[in-house]
Amino acid sequence: MWASSYGVNFPLSLKMSIVIATYNRRVDLEECLASIFSLKNGPHEVIVVDSGSTDGTRELQKRFPMQYVSVRERNRERARNVGISLARGDVVAFLDDDVVVHERWLQYVTEPYLDSKVGGVGGRVVPYGRSENFHVRTGRSEVGKVFKSGLVVGNFDIPLNGLANVDSFIGCNMSFRRNALVTVGGFDENYLGTGYRDDTDLCVRIKRLGCRLVYQPKALVWHKFRGGQARNDWSYWYIRNHTYFYFKNFFAQSRTSFFGFLRDMFFPPKDYVSKSGVNIKIRPRLLLNSLRGMYEGYETWRGPEQRKNNPFKRRVEGVERNVQ
Repeated sequence: MWASSYGVNFPLSLKMSIVIATYNRRVDLEECLASIFSLKNGPHEVIVVDSGSTDGTRELQKRFPMQYVSVRERNRERARNVGISLARGDVVAFLDDDVVVHERWLQYVTEPYLDSKVGGVGGRVVPYGRSENFHVRTGRSEVGKVFKSGLVVGNFDIPLNGLANVDSFIGCNMSFRRNALVTVGGFDENYLGTGYRDDTDLCVRIKRLGCRLVYQPKALVWHKFRGGQARNDWSYWYIRNHTYFYFKNFFAQSRTSFFGFLRDMFFPPKDYVSKSGVNIKIRPRLLLNSLRGMYEGYETWRGPEQRKNNPFKRRVEGVERNVQ
């Protein structure tokens, strides 16, 4: 059994909850949990929300002192919202199930909350197997910048010398004050498939509360990035969710930004493409899926099916909770 340091006080006596959504990644999740429970000062709690894995993920609750929750629906945003609704910490951190945290990750991700105006802290992400100093060099220096066209420049591998105010975090390594998450209603469950842009959408809404979002490059995780060739389904979900994100957050404020949206969608900056690590080959089916994704993203924004869920004001349904 892994030793735990629960009860250790962090800045301002904040309690940290970690939420990990997972599906059929037992081996990756086991390494992720091992890195978390090896931290010198552990979090208040770790909540794993499993969307019906069939690879024995459930058995990991016998090895680690975590809360294990099983949900029926395969929707990452739904899983994260369930995690938020069960979290008891003042701050809720979200990690992907295929990351490994640095030995001082928790210390660094928590320290900026000494400033009461900070509503969220995100960290740095380096590809698994690379050194701490690794990063992809590009001509852009912005970190977590969101433009009115919907374009997002991440650069979350850049090792800055200090903290930086940003517009957005990367979803595999981010945290927020729980009261801010509750106020905005958690993650928008209209982001489906890969859930692309769900993290940026949440950041935009929390920042509109007047909160500071801070990038802490010392809060490092290694991510088992699964890039490569852009499949047809990937292009569909990318276009669909990005279109929904743009119309939801920017179109009504500046309709002239629509032309910038189209430009950055189909002709993104060269550095943006190289940083993504995804190779795109133009094929007829890829184009058809992209057009379908754009149409359905727009329809999701304007249609009556758009759900305005607030999972913290309703009873969590379809949850099987097992706490060791």
